[in-house]
Amino acid sequence: MKNWLSPLVGLFSLLFVFAACEKDETKVTLGPTTAPTLTASTNTVVLMQGRSSTPAISYTWAPISFNWSNAEHPYSPAVTYSLQLDRQGNNFAAPVLLDAGAGPNTTVTYGQLNAALISLGVTPGIATPVEVRLRTTYAANSPLYTPAVALTATAFECKAPTTDTWSIIGPAGVDWDTDVQLTYDCDLQAYTLTRALKAGEFKFRKNKDWGVNYGGGTRNANGIGPLLLGGANITVPAAGTYTLIFNLNTMTYTLTQ
Repeated sequence: MKNWLSPLVGLFSLLFVFAACEKDETKVTLGPTTAPTLTASTNTVVLMQGRSSTPAISYTWAPISFNWSNAEHPYSPAVTYSLQLDRQGNNFAAPVLLDAGAGPNTTVTYGQLNAALISLGVTPGIATPVEVRLRTTYAANSPLYTPAVALTATAFECKAPTTDTWSIIGPAGVDWDTDVQLTYDCDLQAYTLTRALKAGEFKFRKNKDWGVNYGGGTRNANGIGPLLLGGANITVPAAGTYTLIFNLNTMTYTLTQ
């Protein structure tokens, strides 16, 4: 009797503990009561260089809401929204992400959308059908996705207006025998260079040849001076890191440290 009674008493004790834990446990559930639906301001966009900060398209949605069953302890989980962009018919197998902020709306600029399209391998200058959807994540749950919204977008390729190259030459850069090439900036629509320069002089020249070269006049307080064909050498007053802007549209140059 003694040998089997002790294990039986232990089993009943264990069941009592489990029952007590089950009784004391507070059960709660969290689930969305609404799922966002995505709306776009337009379904056709033709992008142009030089306008990166221009709004291209606006997306709007109703924020997700939750059914929290424990009214005594309110809880609102952190929610993250992002836009996914992919080629039409690709089922978002390899989407490009765009930050959507906190919601319930966001505006995508020319520059942001163009960068995303180029990442997808879209050919610039050709209207291409793509799709956009909203991805919503909260707590540790699986993401929620809205139905896809169609968009026909034409990307652009940032390129200079001509095939000519522009550079600086002179001891402020390296020496009078070495060109330092400038890079075309689509937003500024000008050629730029940011690098360490030495105290000394330089000039701008086309295609690494003295046939066409520009010097400059006196700079104003903003570091902007006129470009002069065949003009005097431009002086860098002290060694340091400078940004140069060579603008043939306004016939000015800018030198700022």
